[in-house]
Amino acid sequence: MQIVKSFVSKYGVVVGLALVIVVFSILRPEYFPTAGNAASIMSYNSVLTLVALGGMVPMIVGEFDVSIGFVAALGVVLMAGLMSFSGLSWPIAMAIAMAAGMTVGLLMGILVAYVGLNSLIVTLGVGSVVQGFVLLYSRGVVIYVGIPTSFVALGRTRFFDIVPLPFLYALTAAILLWFVLTLRPMGRRLYAIGGAPDAARIIGINVRRYVAGSFVMSSTLAVFAGCVQVAQVGAGHPTSAQAYLLPAFAAAFLGATAFRPGFYNVWGTFFAVFLVGAGTTGLFMLGAESYVEPAFNGVVLVVAVTVARLGVVRKQRAMQAKAGAADQGGDVKRSAIRAETRNGSGVPDAKMVGEARAR
Repeated sequence: MQIVKSFVSKYGVVVGLALVIVVFSILRPEYFPTAGNAASIMSYNSVLTLVALGGMVPMIVGEFDVSIGFVAALGVVLMAGLMSFSGLSWPIAMAIAMAAGMTVGLLMGILVAYVGLNSLIVTLGVGSVVQGFVLLYSRGVVIYVGIPTSFVALGRTRFFDIVPLPFLYALTAAILLWFVLTLRPMGRRLYAIGGAPDAARIIGINVRRYVAGSFVMSSTLAVFAGCVQVAQVGAGHPTSAQAYLLPAFAAAFLGATAFRPGFYNVWGTFFAVFLVGAGTTGLFMLGAESYVEPAFNGVVLVVAVTVARLGVVRKQRAMQAKAGAADQGGDVKRSAIRAETRNGSGVPDAKMVGEARAR
């Protein structure tokens, strides 16, 4: 029983995804458990996965980036606009869009890490400026003229008619990010900063540089997500990517309850995105109205934060209980040593104390 409980506690997101698939497959057997629906869920949630993975990185170091939706929108309009308005090839347009996103992330990182401003205020303010630029550049309209079919194919091609290319982009990004965060010194330093920034600074970690770098990584993944969205739909909508903010945070918080409970991690976030995506798809198939999706995302966010917080509290209590037991054991041992090493006059004997401690 303890093994099952431990497994569910560690892989609850995966178990939840499996349960969602089973339940909606039973309720809608003619629509939900099909290859077409699976491909649709993977394709639709691939962009959100990239945004969520990006937003997760600053959370590891104890900061928040609420500009990820705006930066994704920047990638959308720059990718579409540079091809449509300027006639650039898609590789050059993507390179410019990625450079712009990295610049925005670097600016936010400098303001947070080196100037010492609050990350919520900085990212909200910079995100609002980015939103203004997006509306100015796109003129507030959908950009759909001049998008090369070769670029659109990168977002609509499916391997074996099931696995869409955008899902493979998201999976590749997840693998690379997992490698960096888990197997490289950079990842261990990011987690060390999030756990105790002062201690990390004492042992020689350049906290400011890594915090600034986390925002660069966040914006890079967000702007890349915007580019992928253009390839998927064959057009650039100036506000469509902004809706990813809430579900991205919901996935990151929900992911912190699995794989490495108590820590923001790649695979927890990855599977959480598709758990929420499969759930909303199933609800729509049952006839739910359009307002259900944001409501569902909000509920998931609150529940995920609550569960993550309870996990932290439980872990702290366990550590306190363990420390208390250790202190109690130490007191008992010290009392035994005192009783064992007193001579006939009741005065501790130095030789006997040394022998008792050695034992």
